[in-house]
Amino acid sequence: MWSVEALKDIMINRHQLDRKLRGLRRDIYGLRRFIPGLKERHILESMVGPLGFWEELQAYQLNTLKSNGLRPEHSLLDIGCGPLQGGIAFIKYLEKNKYFGIDVDQKSIEAGINQIKKLNLSYKNPFLSLSNTFGREELKDIKFRFIWASQILYYFNDDTLKNLMEWVSSALLEEGKFLGDIISPKHYEFRTREHNWNLHTTNSLSSLSNQFNLKIQNLGEVLNYSYPEKLSLRFNNLIEITKN
Repeated sequence: MWSVEALKDIMINRHQLDRKLRGLRRDIYGLRRFIPGLKERHILESMVGPLGFWEELQAYQLNTLKSNGLRPEHSLLDIGCGPLQGGIAFIKYLEKNKYFGIDVDQKSIEAGINQIKKLNLSYKNPFLSLSNTFGREELKDIKFRFIWASQILYYFNDDTLKNLMEWVSSALLEEGKFLGDIISPKHYEFRTREHNWNLHTTNSLSSLSNQFNLKIQNLGEVLNYSYPEKLSLRFNNLIEITKN
């Protein structure tokens, strides 16, 4: 009969082995930066991570938005757009003038602009901008049918999330949706802290969103939206925030 402590030690050891294997995989993928033709992709993936899942994560983002109602005629604000891992798929799918991407990192914005030029997507007239206010200052009174924040909410503390919810309440159309994901209690972070992530829950976000007349719904694990099964964040919970 295994004791609770023994089972706990087994879980920790298994987790540590898994982390070492993931680290080895990253090191192997890192060698691509020395291979002609793969260096540019490696740089892009390094900006967002994890390495080696660019196409899968791009497909996941588009599938998630389409599954929740995104149509070509809708406007989309992509918060934390990075070098356009999901953004390129969105720009291709959406009509002209419908994609808006903002990020806090200048290099990511520049990489996104270069991708748009390289893939001949400038005719779609996507909007990309550096912003420290989730786009509030840059976008002014523009309203959006969808606002998307992929795998960034756990980097925000309560004060930052409060500013985000305030912006969402004013930037969403009446029928609009905000979609994002939070760390699931199934993730090892809830047992063995390794990152300085903010472990928000549906309940904590509900209390915050209520302050701005918003309501929240848990839409299940991102794994259900074609998120790669090999990645530990596959159990993240997708949340939907709408106007009350």
